[in-house]
Amino acid sequence: MKKRRTGCALYLVIRGSTALALLLAVALALVLTSVRLGQAVRAQGSQARRPVYSVETAEAKVALGINCAWGNEDIGDVLAALETRGVKATFFIVGDWCDRFPEAVKRISDAGHEIGSHSDTHADLTRLNEAEILREIRSSRAKLEAATGKPVTLLRPPSGAYDNDAIRLIEEEGMTPVQWDCDSLDYRGLTAGEMQERIFKRLRRGSILLFHTGTKNTAAALPEIIAAIEAQGYSFVPVGELVHPRPYRVDFEGRQHRE
Repeated sequence: MKKRRTGCALYLVIRGSTALALLLAVALALVLTSVRLGQAVRAQGSQARRPVYSVETAEAKVALGINCAWGNEDIGDVLAALETRGVKATFFIVGDWCDRFPEAVKRISDAGHEIGSHSDTHADLTRLNEAEILREIRSSRAKLEAATGKPVTLLRPPSGAYDNDAIRLIEEEGMTPVQWDCDSLDYRGLTAGEMQERIFKRLRRGSILLFHTGTKNTAAALPEIIAAIEAQGYSFVPVGELVHPRPYRVDFEGRQHRE
């Protein structure tokens, strides 16, 4: 009996030691994994480049960004709608659109609106190599500056698609990459009320709005939407006036802050 008790005790000691060793090994593995994940997240966060989606500002200002990539049939109506409300917008224009409608680009600029680039061919910048991205940036910029006689310092990547290389190259070309935080989805044929509802869900100081030309209801909807936003105490400025000059930082949600 004594022998048996001794053997059982020895077995329990060994078994307990093995279990403890396993627990310690698992705990160590979890700690190491956590450290590695933390390092990876920090590295990714420190390397991530983001365009400006909105701007941190104490002033109740927002900006209206209008993309020109499709038709030009509603340009007159869009400009009239903006004039009715006394609003200056930023038109992000594709280089190819400028090739097709140079008189429209000049008309927009002559009306006092800001001109930004929307690439040269509306290409997905994440699918291009460095040389191709630079062509998209430089060619569009050259066309727009030739058409307006004014410098172009903003670029809105097509379809909201970008990566670190695209943002880096845009910035190295001396331009500010800009997106939006309030999407009207006007290209889906929404009514003015539907667009307004979408915008008001996210509207805040420093918001940048997204609209398009060549759509069904945008021109007719703009006066109503602008009036509703102004009724909330906001005023409109061009994107170039809203964004901060360098140096600045852009946080994880794309909000731009002064350095």
